[in-house]
Amino acid sequence: LPIIQIGSDGGLLAQPVTHGTLDIAPAERFDVVIDFTRYAGKELTLVNQLGSGSTAVVMRFRVGGAVPDDSHVPASLSDVPRMDRAQAEVVRDFRFLRGPKEWGINGDAFDPMHPIATPRLGACEIWRFVTDFHHPVHLHLVPFQVLSRNGHAPLPTDGGWKDTVDLRPAELAEVIVRFTDYRGRYVLHCHNLEHEDMAMMATVTVV
Repeated sequence: LPIIQIGSDGGLLAQPVTHGTLDIAPAERFDVVIDFTRYAGKELTLVNQLGSGSTAVVMRFRVGGAVPDDSHVPASLSDVPRMDRAQAEVVRDFRFLRGPKEWGINGDAFDPMHPIATPRLGACEIWRFVTDFHHPVHLHLVPFQVLSRNGHAPLPTDGGWKDTVDLRPAELAEVIVRFTDYRGRYVLHCHNLEHEDMAMMATVTVV
């Protein structure tokens, strides 16, 4: 059953994207439209292909009888201007790595009083996230756009404004971000609950 994605973490996409399955990491959000027209009177189950036991079954839909429906998903949804990497003033690397005693970013444990980066208010930057494990990287309060994965094009699920990028082991993703709201501290962290508990996070101070 096709899943038509119309939105991501930060709002509407520019155009809808059709998926057969969706890889969703902690903190990621997807707005989707599903057409049940052909399944009147039937039951469909949404499943988690990585789950087991009760975690494999997410939700069941009992489809009623046919009703008039003249709705459709427009070909154009929103104006999402693409940010150009030439706009970036700075390129920063953030390595999400497991250590023998703790999990950290760029080899450092979490210290809320010492920022890992100090971008300028209004500045546009490219951030490169590198992982040794599966880490959904989440930035608080600031949307970004995914530029590349391992030197190739972003995934179909990377479109639109994001605040979370799901990284597989030994993967590198480039994102482009601009800090426009306010000066002060923001949080960057892995959104796997266990990794958060082990303080795989850092603060970013906008100056």
